[in-house]
Amino acid sequence: MLIEFTEKAIEAVETYKKQLSIAEDQYLRVGIRQKNAQDKGLLIGFDSPGAKDKTTSIQGLNVVYNPGQVFFFAGMVIDFSEQNGRKGFTFIEKNKLTK
Repeated sequence: MLIEFTEKAIEAVETYKKQLSIAEDQYLRVGIRQKNAQDKGLLIGFDSPGAKDKTTSIQGLNVVYNPGQVFFFAGMVIDFSEQNGRKGFTFIEKNKLTK
């Protein structure tokens, strides 16, 4: 599987989609936000597929991604956490996921 989502992450995506009135033709984009050659932050957000993008369904979520970025997030688990008044999505290496 390309990536996986925890139950908390799936619930958060569905909640945000409803709260933000995201259109049905929008996908959940998973990719990188490249600041420079050494600093590549992972990103997640709603977006329309572009001409060079790939789309897939993962655990019931429609996901879009740039195939050239797969190396940076393949095999990761996307989680959602709320701690100390902050909340957000995190990418966790599957072998580092605590059960």
